[in-house]
Amino acid sequence: MPDRAAPADLRRLAGLAREYGTPLYAFDLDRVRAQVAGLRAALPEGVGVLYSVKANPLPRICAVLAGLGLGAEVASPGELRAALAAGFGAEQILVSGPYKHPGLLTVPGVRVSVDSVSELAQLADRGTAHALLLRVRPDFAPACGIPMGPVSRFGIPAAELAHAGAILRGSDLDVIGFHVYPGSQNLRAADAVANLRNAYELTVRAAGSTGVDPRVLDLGGGFGIPYGPREPRPLDLGPVGDELARIQSCAPGVDLLLELGRYLVAAAGWYVTRVVAEQHYDGRVGVVVDGGTHHRPDLCGLDLARASFPPLLLGSPAGPGRTTDVTGCLCLPWDVLAEGVTMPAVQAGDLLAFANSGAYGLSAAPHSFISHPPPAQITFDRSRAEHV
Repeated sequence: MPDRAAPADLRRLAGLAREYGTPLYAFDLDRVRAQVAGLRAALPEGVGVLYSVKANPLPRICAVLAGLGLGAEVASPGELRAALAAGFGAEQILVSGPYKHPGLLTVPGVRVSVDSVSELAQLADRGTAHALLLRVRPDFAPACGIPMGPVSRFGIPAAELAHAGAILRGSDLDVIGFHVYPGSQNLRAADAVANLRNAYELTVRAAGSTGVDPRVLDLGGGFGIPYGPREPRPLDLGPVGDELARIQSCAPGVDLLLELGRYLVAAAGWYVTRVVAEQHYDGRVGVVVDGGTHHRPDLCGLDLARASFPPLLLGSPAGPGRTTDVTGCLCLPWDVLAEGVTMPAVQAGDLLAFANSGAYGLSAAPHSFISHPPPAQITFDRSRAEHV
């Protein structure tokens, strides 16, 4: 568990902090490799995995995942450049999102997820050689930490699929299948199974409404990781693999895809800060660190300050545990990294490491606010460490 990291991990993080300074992001590439290996062992052969580059676009992380044979899901020209530079082949890349910057459609071979009937009509008018997936908005209530169900603004609503079919019948667009994304941060196997089953059944109905005979189905995924003690155990992939095998049997010859971001990289990352002062307020003990939420945001609304595992002390505790707040360096009252957590007594100069910081970190953060220097970002494994 993140609150009981191996001593060797703590020593490695402390060494990186001494070498590169704080605040610091450190990403363990061996953990990324292990996460992919565990995933592959649980999934049926032939199920493809796309890495959602938005989770962490660092070149060496992307290169590791490309080298392991994954595909990539991108939503901007910058992400597309990062994916190509990392070694993902164009045919392994899915372009998605409600807006396709023109730069996204200049690379031959990439597949494109069409987010609306309006976008589909524009593609039909001007033509495109890209293979297309129609993104269909879930018509069911997904069970996930971050759901994207019927009230989501992404994808084509079921009521508009007949219109999409009419556009396709009057065009020469190459629609190869469907894309359904129910949501993310899913930790319960029964819920993940239900989301996959409902997503597949929705694609069957979409095929009937549009006349598309799918060759590819992207059923989302959105597997989560436990960020704190309130959450259940890690997702049991056994039932998930069984459900995917069942869907394969119902759709022979159709390529099944999953999209995963945080599941692959979140647990591989640490955000390391240094305590600079102790500050009491409202009758509580607090410590101030040299980082903050401008580096480690709560972009996905997971209540990281209150629901996460406490930060780990990279050194010997100075005293017994106590309830502590960890506040950041910004001139903002809500710049809080941990609130009311139980942790060893710490003092100025101590290093604190926040686990599960590998996804939606600096690239998702308002790091220019107040113009503090950006943190170093380091990727490492058993053989070497590399400054990004």
